[in-house]
Amino acid sequence: MDLIERYVAAVGRQLPEKQAADIENELRDVLLSRQEEQEARLGRPMTRSEMEALLFEFGHPLTVAGRYRRTQHLIGPEVFPFWWAAVKVMLSIVAGVYVVLIIVGVLTDQTPSQFNRAVPSIWYVAVYLFGLITLVCMGIERFGKTQVLQRWKPSHLPPAGGKQRSRFELGAEIGADVVFIAWWSGLIHFADLIPYPDFLRIDMAPVWTVWHWPILSYYVVEMIANLVAIARPGWIRGNAAILAVRYLVGIAILIQVVRAGHWLTVSSPAIPPHALAIVQTNVDLGMHIGLGLAIAGMSLRIALEWWRLRRRLRAQLAA
Repeated sequence: MDLIERYVAAVGRQLPEKQAADIENELRDVLLSRQEEQEARLGRPMTRSEMEALLFEFGHPLTVAGRYRRTQHLIGPEVFPFWWAAVKVMLSIVAGVYVVLIIVGVLTDQTPSQFNRAVPSIWYVAVYLFGLITLVCMGIERFGKTQVLQRWKPSHLPPAGGKQRSRFELGAEIGADVVFIAWWSGLIHFADLIPYPDFLRIDMAPVWTVWHWPILSYYVVEMIANLVAIARPGWIRGNAAILAVRYLVGIAILIQVVRAGHWLTVSSPAIPPHALAIVQTNVDLGMHIGLGLAIAGMSLRIALEWWRLRRRLRAQLAA
């Protein structure tokens, strides 16, 4: 009887206080009935070792207490697929962002110790986000809000055919956007890529100051658009429209920048003025070509995206 009471108390400690007393009484009756049946078969009182064997066969107190709980899993089979999908998306984004950050670390000529001080450990970030996703899914499971995960539409699914941008690619673009925003805002600085910075200096022309905020806003919108593309891969028309609009805005900004005719200022204490003027002309020519190619690339991307969209829509209508 002492072992039964200890067993029942161990189970009761794992139960909600309001239910513990009733469940303990029910469990005690079940165990006493089994003891009586066993003793009737033996024709004698059970020994302590036999009672221990009976309780061992009945199950560990934690396992028995779990049978009386409404929630049997931290993350049940209904929530697990959503948890796993969220973890894979998180890992893809983190990997893409850190690839960009490592490249930036190389370009800024940072030592490994400097990089580790400036950027949180990828393992720390991954474990933190893993824990956060797990806690959210546990909350959904614990409070019975799984119906939230079932609010979906077939139209939000990605198209069956056609190449889609991978989560890693989108994560890398988001990482590049974050780096550019940080650099454009003056939070980070790249190493001087000119072999002899004391001999030749290149500074940004005033046109970039005039267009500082529009360019910053453009990259913030681009980062948000990539996040939307990750969250809603099946939102084909919406993602295509966002991409087209932001590229049109980017083209408009670049056209205004091109009209300035001067984008980088070259200076040198050692180069003669006439030679420096030739260098300045060549630098401006290179920038002019680069800006023109950027405008052409954005225009081509808009045309390509809308061509893909029309093909998909025609395929859907034909089906």
